[in-house]
Amino acid sequence: MIYGLVFLNYAGIGYSQDLQVVDFVNKPLAISLNTNVSNIDNQKSSSNFYKQDSIFSFHSPKGYFPSLLHNFAEQATAPIHFKTKQWIITGAAIGITATLFHFDNEIDKWARVQKQEHSWINKSSPVVTQFGSTYGYSSVAAIGLLSAAFKKQKGVQTSLLATQAMITSGVWVQLIKHFTGREDPSASYIYSKSPGGKWWGPFAQFDQDLPVYKSISSFDAFPSGHTATAFSIATVFASQYNNTLLIPVISYSMATLVGVSRLTEHAHWASDVFVGALIGYVCGKQVVAHFNKTHKKPGTSLLSKSKNKAELNIIPYGNQIELSLKW
Repeated sequence: MIYGLVFLNYAGIGYSQDLQVVDFVNKPLAISLNTNVSNIDNQKSSSNFYKQDSIFSFHSPKGYFPSLLHNFAEQATAPIHFKTKQWIITGAAIGITATLFHFDNEIDKWARVQKQEHSWINKSSPVVTQFGSTYGYSSVAAIGLLSAAFKKQKGVQTSLLATQAMITSGVWVQLIKHFTGREDPSASYIYSKSPGGKWWGPFAQFDQDLPVYKSISSFDAFPSGHTATAFSIATVFASQYNNTLLIPVISYSMATLVGVSRLTEHAHWASDVFVGALIGYVCGKQVVAHFNKTHKKPGTSLLSKSKNKAELNIIPYGNQIELSLKW
């Protein structure tokens, strides 16, 4: 839905060129002329649309789909480019995950009774958890549409980046789910009775030899998709609006509540939630970093600071003049 309505925000592009012409005259002359060149920009942007830096472009690295594919590739190959700091952080994350594996069952015992003991958790938890799925998608779409309606380019950009973070994190989550086949707390309580849930292994849900009465919840616990979605959205918005403390605090607080709600809903183990949050965070950071890199604005010199105007200068130079045109 966001896609169609943001067309006008991305169809126009800017051009920056320098033209210098030198001629000979016998007397000095100095003229400075400023003129608006928006009409020239419009004419240039109308030609060969799909080769321009439009969000709909399939050729430009700034296009939605080329950048989405690049994000997948960059995320998949990230470990190859890890430096010492990244490996230390990765090692710490693995250590925390292993510790949570050990305490998963104890944490679940605490979490599963919270809805019975607290009425406000019983009422709020089913609502909060939807911000990792339906409500989260709807919120991003609503922000994008409202931003497009009020011509707020940054809001549109942020919403589109959030969709890329959600898509990439969602794919990685599903791949890991299929390879691990971990049983979630509710299924474990009914079927295997295994502390921390049974790990069925790669593509176990498609194994015809397994009991047919097992539902999808027996195989898709690790990691938490709801938490990954919530943190991917939160990370994009927090990164895009990091000039104010309020938005990052609200974003990450809401994402954390989604993760906690997955425990109180008896749908995930604590380790599932932690790894889901990591995936969402990393995907969100990478998507924003790639956007900033491809949309980096070239530095402006002291001689040319105007954004939408052309500048024509005729500068005396001995018995010559230099004609400098910039737009």
